[in-house]
Amino acid sequence: MAEDSKEVAQVAKVETIQERPQQVAQPDHSVEAFISQAIDKQLPIETIERFLAMRKELRQDQAKEAFTMAMAQFQADCPVIAKTKEVKNKSGQVTYRYAPIDSIIIQVKKVLGENKLAYDFTETRDETRVTVTCTITHSLGHTKTSSFTVEIGSEAFMTDTQKYGARNTFAKRYAFMNVLGIATGDEDTDAKEIEAPVPKAPKLPADPKAKIVALMRQLGHSDPNSMKDRVIEFTQLDPNDPTNTQEIVDRLSVLLSEMDNENN
Repeated sequence: MAEDSKEVAQVAKVETIQERPQQVAQPDHSVEAFISQAIDKQLPIETIERFLAMRKELRQDQAKEAFTMAMAQFQADCPVIAKTKEVKNKSGQVTYRYAPIDSIIIQVKKVLGENKLAYDFTETRDETRVTVTCTITHSLGHTKTSSFTVEIGSEAFMTDTQKYGARNTFAKRYAFMNVLGIATGDEDTDAKEIEAPVPKAPKLPADPKAKIVALMRQLGHSDPNSMKDRVIEFTQLDPNDPTNTQEIVDRLSVLLSEMDNENN
């Protein structure tokens, strides 16, 4: 009786094994498999090189796609940039606030890391200009760059080191914001008085174009014949375009603030 039970169990086991679906190996159509097969079959070097080029292009496409998705997620997660720097007039009152480059980096660094993005700055300069390039790199290797060039200037009240330092910080700020698509809301800091102005305290004209002229004079450029070219060199914006007027005022104001920091 025991032998009959054992035989039945063995038959059932065999039937169960036979009923299991057989796992069929799926062919590997990846570029890596093609390269491996080409090497194994000793195909011509030209064929292998084409496969290698194909793999490189595929990886570049994948890296670009990953970068695009990471940037989209970064911009969705990026906090509203707080304007932490106060700019005061000669009477000591706050006239406007903005976000300096070190503050911007602190506020977005965590979100950059979470999306596998890193940043780097490089610079070039000559006797008259400094150019800062900010490069954003994804962990898969795709990169995006933005450059900002600004004239070093000829302010007599600043040393060469101070002039370079102020322009370098200024250019870093805009190169970094441009490549990441960051907006700090500076458009509402057009040198307006946040507190009630003190009578007779020096302030900028109300007209935005007049503000540009006043700011350029503070930067040491008062020649009307070269004013437009100097504005473009400082801000990379065309002053003849009315849609740029407020942004020009903001950028010149920030540059003056950076110069004040270098002097203090």
